[in-house]
Amino acid sequence: MKSAANILFARTLVAGAVIAAFNPVMAVGQETSVADKEIEKIEVTATRRSGSLQEVPLNISALTSDVMAQQNIENLDDVARWVPGLTVTDQGGRSSSPIIVRGLNTNSSGPDSDGGTVATYFGEIPLFVNMRLIDVERVEVLIGPQGTLYGAGTLGGAIRYIPKAVDLDFTSGEIFGDVFALSESDSAGKEGGFVFNAPIINGELGVRASLNYFSNPGFIDYNYVVQEGGTSLSDPDFSDPQATSQNLRQVSDANGEDTLTARIALRWTPSDWLDGTLSYFYQKQDVEGRSITQHNALSAQTPWLR
Repeated sequence: MKSAANILFARTLVAGAVIAAFNPVMAVGQETSVADKEIEKIEVTATRRSGSLQEVPLNISALTSDVMAQQNIENLDDVARWVPGLTVTDQGGRSSSPIIVRGLNTNSSGPDSDGGTVATYFGEIPLFVNMRLIDVERVEVLIGPQGTLYGAGTLGGAIRYIPKAVDLDFTSGEIFGDVFALSESDSAGKEGGFVFNAPIINGELGVRASLNYFSNPGFIDYNYVVQEGGTSLSDPDFSDPQATSQNLRQVSDANGEDTLTARIALRWTPSDWLDGTLSYFYQKQDVEGRSITQHNALSAQTPWLR
């Protein structure tokens, strides 16, 4: 007859064998789950070749379409909030916004100035336009100098807007809209648009189109605007209220802006070695007054301020 100690010892051996048999499987499973959790890689083409952001030997910041959608980034002024060393002075639609990287610019950042040290590209096309970031895959900001790859005018750096490519396999569409309010504005702003993609010949030919309308109501009041240009007096007798009202008027929210942005692209890939895209980009801005003010520029003794 077996003793209780022998029975307990036998059971212990069996339990140990079972645990040892399952431990390697559990360890492999744990290693597999850890290996599956990789850091997300952002592909950039700043060096004219595709590579991950971590491997590119340049000082570069990239904003993906997901980040721009989550943070409501729609223009270059918004990009500057997320890129270290990048400064954009928002002067409204009437004046170009100077782009300054690491404090490098060739003139002042006041009205009608341009940093002149940063080049901007839409895809592979060099241009300067404070464009709306609609249907853009990512924005790449290269800290300068970048003269080797992008030529003169890149002492401060270069900014590349990479549009979304035409999808040759799937049909997709998106409609969006927004209503917003500005501090000190009497009206509400609005924005709306759509993006549409469709293959014409699956895997070979496709088209992509986008349209966006943006209306900024403005927030700066012009208190002394002439009633009729060339007729009304711009400097009437301000001690006479009747003469002032006959020649001058007030305009509320004078720095409004309406911007229409559109793009259409046709992509053709007849073979493995040929991938061509024909694009047309259009942007029109109807801009009202300047968005620049000079605080306390007038003396308190000025007659019309009394």
